[in-house]
Amino acid sequence: MKIYFYLLSALVAVLLFTPSCQNGSADKRQDASQDGDIGSSADEKVLYLYTFRHLPADDSLFEHFRQLTGIRVDVVQKGAGELLPLLRAGGLQPPPNVVILPEVAMAVRAKEEGLLQLYHLPGIDQYVKAKMQDDYGYWTGLTIQLPVIAYASGRVEPKGLDSFFGLAETRWKGRLLAPGADDPYLQSLVASIIINNGEQATRKWARGVAANFARPPQGSGLDQLKALGAGQGDVAIANASDLGYLRFPATHAEYVLGQDTRLIIPFNGDYNHINATCAVVPKGADTYMAAQLIEFLTSSQAQQSYPAATHENPVNVMGIPSDFSIEEVGGIKEDPISLNQLAAYNQLAVQILRESGW
Repeated sequence: MKIYFYLLSALVAVLLFTPSCQNGSADKRQDASQDGDIGSSADEKVLYLYTFRHLPADDSLFEHFRQLTGIRVDVVQKGAGELLPLLRAGGLQPPPNVVILPEVAMAVRAKEEGLLQLYHLPGIDQYVKAKMQDDYGYWTGLTIQLPVIAYASGRVEPKGLDSFFGLAETRWKGRLLAPGADDPYLQSLVASIIINNGEQATRKWARGVAANFARPPQGSGLDQLKALGAGQGDVAIANASDLGYLRFPATHAEYVLGQDTRLIIPFNGDYNHINATCAVVPKGADTYMAAQLIEFLTSSQAQQSYPAATHENPVNVMGIPSDFSIEEVGGIKEDPISLNQLAAYNQLAVQILRESGW
């Protein structure tokens, strides 16, 4: 009888208590919804990420990072050519914690100018390629960029285009499209040619290429592919990812522009030249938060989707290139030179481009 009484009393207490709990939870949810994001809190940390591109797929990736760490990523997008001058000027608002640069030479230049700080990645995935991390800890590669020769398949027989040196042949006179001399990818490409072939051979190549321009060099690699599709030239210097954007474009008109375009990954000696988008940490930033984001973006999990969204290759060997990269680019034989060397020859590369008529 006593047992029955105790059980009955407990049941009554639960019934009386439950409504008040439900009401309290409802009140809290209502208050949270009035304040903004239900999942956010006053103690939530915010990391400001400055980058040269921001794709829709990034948002779900950054939300997953927030769920794992409690750190919200706020993205500030700037032009690729704006990021270094902004770092030099200083006083950015909001203050950047991490900056993603389009290629390594820019990161090394920023380091040499004293704009960056050293950071450590104690939890970085063991499968991240060693050459995708700066020896001194100032930059970390996030995706691999592949410079290419693009051509209009309906107008061009690609035989002999297995090297960038083929673009200096006279058969391309009046048919070649190229970025302007201020394009950072082009500068690093020329730096790699200097490293592998010497200054004299590079100067001769640059003069030969400049003699073949279909129009004055201008814009980015993507601009060359659009001009190629419009019939303004027959071959072009670009990045593989540029064609990826035309294969999966925002408009049907862009898709049509890229339909006839094909790619060649040229050899420089025995290897293919590569570059990398990379993450750096500006002076004064919270290196602990920055390291967490960089470790996350280079993790095996993030590298299954992050490089694919940009039509580039993963820096983590456990990552998967996009379908575009697999089908249209295929395997590559990466140049073993240190990517830091590209910055060492950047100034000479720019000089050669200017003096050759780019």
